Amino acid sequence: MAPSRTGSRPPGTAATCPPQSPAAELQAQVLSCVTPTTTRGPPLECSFSPVARVAAFHPSALSADIRSQAMRSQQAKEHHLVPKYWLRAFAEDGHVTGRHRDGREFRTPVRGAAKATHFNTDPLAQGQQRVAMETYLAEQVDHHAAPVILRLRNGVWPLPAEDREHLLRALGWQLVRTQLFRSWNRQVGEHLAPVIWAHQVIGVYQTRLGRMLRDEEGVALFWHAYQRAPDPALFSDVQWHLRAPIQGHAFAMEYLSAPDRHLVIVQSDSPQLVLGDTGVVVRRTSGTYSINPPLLGASTELYAPIAPTHLLISTRTPGRYGDGILTSALVRNANRGAAAWCQGAVYRLPTMRWPRNLRLGPTPPLMPPPRIAATPDGRRAGTPPQRPVQNDPRLQRLLSQFSRYLDAS
Repeated sequence: MAPSRTGSRPPGTAATCPPQSPAAELQAQVLSCVTPTTTRGPPLECSFSPVARVAAFHPSALSADIRSQAMRSQQAKEHHLVPKYWLRAFAEDGHVTGRHRDGREFRTPVRGAAKATHFNTDPLAQGQQRVAMETYLAEQVDHHAAPVILRLRNGVWPLPAEDREHLLRALGWQLVRTQLFRSWNRQVGEHLAPVIWAHQVIGVYQTRLGRMLRDEEGVALFWHAYQRAPDPALFSDVQWHLRAPIQGHAFAMEYLSAPDRHLVIVQSDSPQLVLGDTGVVVRRTSGTYSINPPLLGASTELYAPIAPTHLLISTRTPGRYGDGILTSALVRNANRGAAAWCQGAVYRLPTMRWPRNLRLGPTPPLMPPPRIAATPDGRRAGTPPQRPVQNDPRLQRLLSQFSRYLDAS
């Protein structure tokens, strides 16, 4: 069955109910073999069908720092959602100034900014494998991207092909290594889990019945199962948050590497940009920063403030930025995006003033419930997007490690 007639899921409904209609009778039979009795089993996963002061360190010292970080990552508990090499461009004397969503300001060393405890820790692994994701990010992403971004801040442009590839990979990972992506992925899952449940119920019933459902039977059973779907929290999978960024990164790379998409860099003579705890933001053609799917629409632009004076943009219209100047309009757009997407805080250079028009809402961005519809398979209104193939053997191994709970369930 595929989604087409609108409907809603009433709050507080239970996973089962006394049969009161033909559809309810079908549902009662199905639930006897598919209703979970424990918390085992995978939840829904959804990955998306996005002359100034510079950092005071030498590239060789920076690379050594990244390597040292990778060596220490097996003991690391605090995982940076924005890499430290990126944050240092917004620091003085090793500190940044931040502002929480509730308006409180604070000063913190770089090591204490944009981080979360055990964010990338695999709870089912032992030893170094517990931080396999964090090690991969340090060794395979940050180690290569840090010197490239430093060269950008120092005026090296355009980039050689290899450096450009390292930069694109870092931007792709920055889209999915944050609290925002984890929250986005969870919200999508919560909205679509009842739909997936209803599809599974229909499939199980057709198997038990030994025939395909008639159109009216299928639509009726879909809505009956949808409205009584169990809470997604019942399906506990302690590794989903580690698989989702890998799968999401493949979509991000398709977006960033599209043939009609270009990277441009604009800059100013004085520090004006703030940095959110997502690092990058996606701006829609409407001028908004909504996280409604699709997150990475073809006409959107990605903003990456890599220094208080340098803004990197991924765009389909590079001619708009040909003069390389960070205009006041671009500053407003980038800072507004950082405030909109941040989960906890935004950061600035300590000697820089907060932008006058910077407004942080009381809560991180939320996704409104979608409109759900159902029609028989024969009238399906489109083809679902295909998931990009993952060809990196290191990421394939990580996916295998992060699927152990599924294999055991």
